[in-house]
Amino acid sequence: MAVSLLRNYTRRSPQPPFEDRQHCEAIPTRTDALRGVEPFRVWLNLGHRFGRPITVGALAARYMEQELPQRRHATQQSYTSALNCWIRPQCGDHLLEQVTPVAVEQWLRSLPRAPKTKLNLRSVFHVLYGHALRWNLTDRNPIALVRQSGGRRSIPRIFTSEEIKLLLAQLVEPYRTMVLVADCLGLRASEIVGLRWGDFDWDSLTVLIRRGVVNGRSGDTKTEASRKALPVDSRLAEALLQWRKNTLYKGAEDWVFANRVGQPRSQQNILQRHLKPAALRAGIEKIGWHTFRDPYSTMLRSVGTDIKVQQELLPHSTVQSTMNVYTQAIAEHKRAANSTVVGMVFDRKTAEGQFSANGN
Repeated sequence: MAVSLLRNYTRRSPQPPFEDRQHCEAIPTRTDALRGVEPFRVWLNLGHRFGRPITVGALAARYMEQELPQRRHATQQSYTSALNCWIRPQCGDHLLEQVTPVAVEQWLRSLPRAPKTKLNLRSVFHVLYGHALRWNLTDRNPIALVRQSGGRRSIPRIFTSEEIKLLLAQLVEPYRTMVLVADCLGLRASEIVGLRWGDFDWDSLTVLIRRGVVNGRSGDTKTEASRKALPVDSRLAEALLQWRKNTLYKGAEDWVFANRVGQPRSQQNILQRHLKPAALRAGIEKIGWHTFRDPYSTMLRSVGTDIKVQQELLPHSTVQSTMNVYTQAIAEHKRAANSTVVGMVFDRKTAEGQFSANGN
């Protein structure tokens, strides 16, 4: 409808007034004109079942305006990047019915990116078509038939307890205690920098993971399971309380690992400026925040921890639905499994010298 009106206007007005001539110069081609009216077409079609034609680009714009996830800043950034940097440039001018599973598979296969990145792109594309289905803008989701593996290119490197101790010896505070938290609790980087002192219950030796912080923005944890209380071994508690004595920010609402102005630190900055250089000095290569999470999982398995206890300690969203519904891990078992792993990180010699850090 909007395109027809535009065509009729240009036929009736071969010599538009000055203002219209300026507008036409800004829309030099028919493709540019179609892009300009596309957002209006989406809204006109909302009241009609399978209203057409609508492009992927217009659908993406409406999705970002209306349904982009708001609870987690990291997820919001990931979706926006996938749509603006990958999906819209590749398929933005395609009508919804023109997108085919095989074409999307071939596009993903051609990208020089890791399988997990490609799987994330597929997932966002699938969500985008789900949005179109809900609003009766299409009657199919071709992305449901797109095959894309998310497997890793190589087997991840797992730190040994000896390598962890070598790394700890190269770190000053608060980065040493941050790595201890990562090693002993298996938390994600966003959850570590998102800790507040009030999240800890020192009487029961537990911590409640309430939030994650990414790029200074606080949001919900990645999964519901992440919000459950975790056991804090007495040795880790001692290290945290020692750090609390040394930091300027000790209040319940203060960030545990606050920067100089009392705000959460950047996990990427910590990784690049502190953890990676320390790893090189310790003779360790290819370190990342997830490098600490993988060994925690591996050590839990190595000591024969029940699979449900592993799931709640990590924490993952699910092992399988049956276990989530019918099985509950016993708190004592979780604490015993956690303490066994912490014992592999700490030893008497490490404990004696753990507070000899020479920086802040």
